[in-house]
Amino acid sequence: MEVYTFDKSLQERLVELTEILSSRGEVVPASQIQAEWSYHVELVIEPVGWQALWKIPRLVCEDFQIHYPTIVVVEIEQVEFADLSALVKITAVQDEIHLPEKYDVPLIELYPTHNQENNALDMVGTASCIDQLRFFYNYLWMPWDIDDDDNTDWVSVHLETRIRLFFDMKRGVVSKDTSDVIRSLIREGREVQQKISRLEDTISEEEDTHEVVDGGTACQLMKLHFRLQQIKREMEVLENPAMREILVKNRTTSLINEKSQRKDSKEKGTEGYFVWLGGTLEEMKEAITRVQAGLPSGLHFKISGSLQETVQVCDAGDIIVIGEGTHYIKSAGNLEEGGTIKSVCNAEQTILSVKDTETAPSLLDFSGNEVLLEGITIDAGDLRAVVIVRAGITKILNCVICASNQSIVKLGVVVLPNAKLIIEDTVFDGLGTAVVIYNKGEVYMNNCSFKNCVEGVQVCHFPIFFLYLLNYQFYCTFVLFMQLYDSAKLVASSCFLGQFKEYALRLETQKHLQGMESKCGGTELLEGISGISLKECNFADNGKGNVVLKPGTAFASMKQDGTVNTET
Repeated sequence: MEVYTFDKSLQERLVELTEILSSRGEVVPASQIQAEWSYHVELVIEPVGWQALWKIPRLVCEDFQIHYPTIVVVEIEQVEFADLSALVKITAVQDEIHLPEKYDVPLIELYPTHNQENNALDMVGTASCIDQLRFFYNYLWMPWDIDDDDNTDWVSVHLETRIRLFFDMKRGVVSKDTSDVIRSLIREGREVQQKISRLEDTISEEEDTHEVVDGGTACQLMKLHFRLQQIKREMEVLENPAMREILVKNRTTSLINEKSQRKDSKEKGTEGYFVWLGGTLEEMKEAITRVQAGLPSGLHFKISGSLQETVQVCDAGDIIVIGEGTHYIKSAGNLEEGGTIKSVCNAEQTILSVKDTETAPSLLDFSGNEVLLEGITIDAGDLRAVVIVRAGITKILNCVICASNQSIVKLGVVVLPNAKLIIEDTVFDGLGTAVVIYNKGEVYMNNCSFKNCVEGVQVCHFPIFFLYLLNYQFYCTFVLFMQLYDSAKLVASSCFLGQFKEYALRLETQKHLQGMESKCGGTELLEGISGISLKECNFADNGKGNVVLKPGTAFASMKQDGTVNTET
């Protein structure tokens, strides 16, 4: 199903949005921005009767208990111009899922399609307007803007600066480290604003019912407002190109000096770090003895009290051994390019978890030559994914991959094109999908098991439509828009693939299906599929079946009445 796409330059974006928001030549404060959009949308967008794809957000998928991402076909019954939303009727779904017949959807979540029943509609204008609206609210409007002074012209102060920041990040002009900081601040700002809104609603309800407002709630609200203002001040510095350049130069100089000092202190080679959270001297002696037994005797070693600080100062290829306890991190730091994290005890006693909201959508993100994770529990917490393998080889041995906050939208390990995952003796627990493999990704599993998961293994690719959506994700490290594909490789041996709420293995394929009908059954469906090999694997008690094959090169959807609707 083909949707309208727009690839616009910086100047085109700037001219369009300036015309929309300040064509009357008046001062437009932040509080007036939504009204300006409402006037424009009412003039341009068709009010009723057009079809679109609705990209259901992750939190809505979680509420409906359906997989993220989910795309459905909808018909617009009424556009609410003041709210920048639309009442839609869901006409077709891609999987056997149950959704409300009608739903109020923000316009920015809709993607108008080329094929319309009513050819008299101006769909190019409608699609272009929604694209402009989506670009603005996803990448230019910040959660703290609404608190700006009403005497300040938002357009002249922020519009061009933020558009240039977006394109600088897109083109790689802004360094990866600085881009990560910007994304992190924006993500945290949005989460803080959502928390503020919820707490304000709670306080308002208490006042309406004449209840005494809880002091803890008021104090928490105050702290959130302070944090939001702090994020705003940091972003104001990063939005300024001159200040950004000074910060980058200062950081580059500091890194060069740091590396120079490290080279002077020792001959360059692999370094080891022991992260110890504390304990008695006897416990520490026992831990160091275990560390010593598993590593080369000549390894240059240091002791640290923080895993997050260690991954930031170590070099790619270094070895980090962590002691018993829960270690909080924001990212893999310099180990993203390769290295080792292993424990001195068993996985149940050694836990990696997210430090706070200032983190990427995954806990660990690897793109280097070779990474080894051994003997640890890795908990996604509130994040979307546990581990992303972007390039090179990642080995995971004797680990637990889990989500303490269980959800159908949580992912375990995601393997991107041309990356390889070797995983042995590992348990997946509480995940929506345990392993996701993209086109040309490779996964070798041995003696792995799963519990409390919705699905076991998905094999995926990016269709053109989803690649288009990814072009906008410069404020997100990873976006899980995917369909299943034939060209990924999965070799599993001695694995227990059982007790999934849905399927153990989900493969979307066009080569091995006739027409658009899915097939569900046992491992016999995998015969003739060269990329998948299962040896001595056991299947048991899977909710919908062991294996499902789904069509992959067209958008196949099921109408609400149960009939199949197919459009290429």
